[in-house]
Amino acid sequence: MAKSSAQTAASEPQSSSQPMNIDKFIGELLNDLKSNQLELPVLPQVAVKVSKIVDDPGARAKDLSKAIGADPALSARVIQVANSPLMRGTHKIDNLQSALTRMGNTMVRNIVTTFMVRQLFHTDNQHLQERMKSLWNHCAHVAAISQVLAKHFSNLKADEAMLAGILHDIGKLPILSKARNIPHLSENQKPLEMVLERLHPALGKAILSAWRFDEGIIAAAAEHENVYRDSKVLDYADIVIVANIHSHMGKPGAKRVELQKVPALKKLNLDPEASIAVLEEAHNEIVEIQKLLTN
Repeated sequence: MAKSSAQTAASEPQSSSQPMNIDKFIGELLNDLKSNQLELPVLPQVAVKVSKIVDDPGARAKDLSKAIGADPALSARVIQVANSPLMRGTHKIDNLQSALTRMGNTMVRNIVTTFMVRQLFHTDNQHLQERMKSLWNHCAHVAAISQVLAKHFSNLKADEAMLAGILHDIGKLPILSKARNIPHLSENQKPLEMVLERLHPALGKAILSAWRFDEGIIAAAAEHENVYRDSKVLDYADIVIVANIHSHMGKPGAKRVELQKVPALKKLNLDPEASIAVLEEAHNEIVEIQKLLTN
């Protein structure tokens, strides 16, 4: 397992007059990853604790309530989700225990993980902070689309699909952290984007493996850029592939994708035109979920 740290160790600052060779930077990252020397972000302890409680058949409801209730801000967010369009409850809930009952343990775990992971999308580098904010907004958008696709067009769990969407670009975090003290990278978008695109799937796989996530969630992080991947059976990576394509659609620099050749789309029983139409129809639902994850 790769080394972990809440904040990755800073590299020695590079002079902006001596740009770091991009291939060298990539090589260093890959070597650190292969030798288990790359410092990976740590899953916040509250998320770890909640996950253990949910997985423990002997745990009691009050154990989960106590773990979440120790963090007032997190408790408020969980209650907010319980009252959101995600749950579509018939009456408003104003206490944590009722919120947990309405949501169910798995949904609670995924929501707690989502809000705790959001804390990792932060840097003290002013050039990268906007990039971090933009990255979280993108992850939230992909998560919202993934939730809608899974809910309406598959037998997969919608909240698991949403979590897969949130985590699909988690591999970009150690790259941004390592780049924060290298001005040539932190202040120049083009070379940084090149590194991010090349390495984030492999790093995402390493992070989620270290965090002991299920294989389906790990595969979504590792495979979502492989748009022509065919797993034969629909899985969370397929959902995230389609969601990621649609999230980038129409934006500057978006890769050209031949939608009619994307196996994941076929497994959802959607053709390119239908996929665009159904997501346009679900626009309000997607916006509401994204707001919930970003506000």
